[in-house]
Amino acid sequence: MHRFLSLFLIGFVFKAEIIDRIAIIVDQQVITESQINEEVRVTALLNQQPVQMKEEDRRSAADRLVQQLLVKREMDLENYPIPTAEEVQKYYDQLSQNFGGLDRFRRAIENDQLTVKTLKQHLALQLTTLRFIEYRFRPDFNVSEEDIAAYRRLHPSSAAGELSHDAVREALIEERTDQILAAWLEESRKQVNMTFLDRALQ
Repeated sequence: MHRFLSLFLIGFVFKAEIIDRIAIIVDQQVITESQINEEVRVTALLNQQPVQMKEEDRRSAADRLVQQLLVKREMDLENYPIPTAEEVQKYYDQLSQNFGGLDRFRRAIENDQLTVKTLKQHLALQLTTLRFIEYRFRPDFNVSEEDIAAYRRLHPSSAAGELSHDAVREALIEERTDQILAAWLEESRKQVNMTFLDRALQ
């Protein structure tokens, strides 16, 4: 009896590993294959594009999940406020308008083999990342008139010349924010032990 039970448990664990293998270990936290596949599906859904499980799509999804994990860890350490359930629901409702209402949105979610609960979990992570960026990396940059003029000169063939003064200022702030965020992410990656069990994601 005990031998049968042991064999059953071994078989159960083996099947669980097949269903949801660990893809990446970041310190003591894990990112699973199913989480990566979900992120691919969520991204395709929000972009209203077909789901494609190509290697580059999965690698990009894995990278986003690592970034979100690093951000979540920093927010927990610094006691930043995380999005509430009401804020996540508001975000969900806003996105539904891009699909022509809640009913069509739910059908699109089902067609991409997702659930509303899973989608909201991903949306909460997205909001957490956006909030962290807003608090940590978007101070009131001192954008001078010279900076604005230089931006217009660097983008002569784009619509930069038609943008308002405030729009150019916002574009410069976003550009600088992205640079600071990229530097922070690069440094944060150096401070954690990251193991890729799925080599294709490196």
